[in-house]
Amino acid sequence: MGRKQLAGIIAAAGLGVLAVGYGAAYAFTGDKVPGETTVLGVSLGGLSEAEAKAKLTGAVKDKLDTPLKLKAGEKTVTLKPADAGLRLDVDATVEAAGAGRSLNPGRMWQVMTGGEAVEPVVIADKTKLDAAIGRVAKLIDQPATEGSITFEGVTPVQHQPAAGITLDKAGAAEAITKGYPFAGEPIALPADVTEPGAGNPDIAKALKEYAEPAMSGPIRLTVGEKFVELKPAELAPALKLTGNADGKVVPSLDAAKLEPLFKERFENLETEATDASFKIVGGKPQVVPAVDGQIVARDKVVPAILATLPKPAGERKVSIGLGKSKAKFTTEQAQALGIKEVMGAYTTYFPYAEYRNVNIGTAARKINGTLLKPGEMFSLNKIVGERTRENGFTEGNIINGGKFVLDLGGGVSQSATTTFNAAFFAGLKDVEHKAHSVYIDRYPVGREATVAWPSVDLRFQNDSGKGIFVETIFTKSTPGKKGALTVKIWGTKVWDITAGASERYNFRSPGTVYNTEPGCRPQAPTTGFDIKIYRYFAKNGTRVKTESFTTNYNAADLIKCEPKPQPPKPPTTPGPPNNEKPAGTDR
Repeated sequence: MGRKQLAGIIAAAGLGVLAVGYGAAYAFTGDKVPGETTVLGVSLGGLSEAEAKAKLTGAVKDKLDTPLKLKAGEKTVTLKPADAGLRLDVDATVEAAGAGRSLNPGRMWQVMTGGEAVEPVVIADKTKLDAAIGRVAKLIDQPATEGSITFEGVTPVQHQPAAGITLDKAGAAEAITKGYPFAGEPIALPADVTEPGAGNPDIAKALKEYAEPAMSGPIRLTVGEKFVELKPAELAPALKLTGNADGKVVPSLDAAKLEPLFKERFENLETEATDASFKIVGGKPQVVPAVDGQIVARDKVVPAILATLPKPAGERKVSIGLGKSKAKFTTEQAQALGIKEVMGAYTTYFPYAEYRNVNIGTAARKINGTLLKPGEMFSLNKIVGERTRENGFTEGNIINGGKFVLDLGGGVSQSATTTFNAAFFAGLKDVEHKAHSVYIDRYPVGREATVAWPSVDLRFQNDSGKGIFVETIFTKSTPGKKGALTVKIWGTKVWDITAGASERYNFRSPGTVYNTEPGCRPQAPTTGFDIKIYRYFAKNGTRVKTESFTTNYNAADLIKCEPKPQPPKPPTTPGPPNNEKPAGTDR
């Protein structure tokens, strides 16, 4: 055998050995995970791909839904993984750990000798994650707090500045994804720190140079030849010094807080503007012109005070001129409302009772002069107010549960009924009205209104397109004469209104009630019934439309303040003499 042949045999033998070794290595390593591999602290080394997936799934199952603790600066918040659209891709994670068959000798060597901690593969729903980070940012983000100086009494108090924080949303998304599933330690989220413009030295300087001198004495404010003094204790609650982005500490006065003080002190210096209004002159509405006022200009007085506050005694003076104050409702606006004629009017009468004079008269005075611009709503409860003694009312009869009882404001419904009918015949939009529960014969049947504070109201809307003005004319009752209330609604007449009514129907009979309780008041009975009311709208003699509503009256019981009569006992039939037996008893 020659040398070449021997060398070939040796080489072939060597290759055979290598092939056998390679095959043995491939068979040994199979699809196993490298020996030292861990994922989330779970050892997967030496396991097959299927075994590794099963072990990892079981080991982290309870962690997958555990809320993540997130921390940025000093703030800590929690986030549910499902809300952020986070899930663990077990298949991809095990694959990344090195599982799976390979003919690569290097990979075989790694299975037998290598392995390391492998990061899990986490998949995030971007839409959900972005939305979750937005919610987290609202909890974490905080602007820098500028330092400030306020006052306790006349003593300046420093409030130190503080840095702000703004969440880095892109970095937070990465940190949250890397930190899932939760491993026990809060996940640090990246955030930017914003510093306040003015620092502690700036606040300390403002305290010495402005805040302390500001409280050193009163300020004299001169208007013409008159003056007022404003004391430090009066100005302090509205005064504040605040740092800004430029590093300056700027003083400010809250004008709204000072307005009550200004009104009181400037009372003799100012004349307030008066809005245009209406009054009846010679039986016709007339515009009362608006009057502009003169006021200490607030836009000038506040800067002047701020400029004067740090000055020393002897220089704490400021001179201010008067500015014009325009009326909110001008003469021209009033004239344009077209209030010139009676649109609707009605009169009701009432018998003498002093409480009626008080209550009906008080309500009438409050209603008188009501002005409604186009589209505005009339509310009797809002205009008249709660029926209390302080508001000018006394006790009178009201209907409660079908009985007449005493209560504050009794009789005000006469004002409501009269006003309702004036609005009815003015053609205005009926928004809310409620008839009495029982019929009172001094009111127009079916066409009346009651009120009760605050639940039952009379409301109508000015839908005429022009303004309306309500006039009331009240005449007191006397023991020998009825009182009267007339309500006129002035404006621009739109409709000719007439009223109609059905026959009364669905009658209900009253009962009889006997009452022996103290304070019982006898009451006459009233029959209950229903009636339908019509309102006809016409223009130039031609009917254009019809509205209707139904009024239901309950029966009012007859109330007698006495015991209920007992039914008579049946007559007693005399029995037979003692020595006789009743007929038919013998058997």
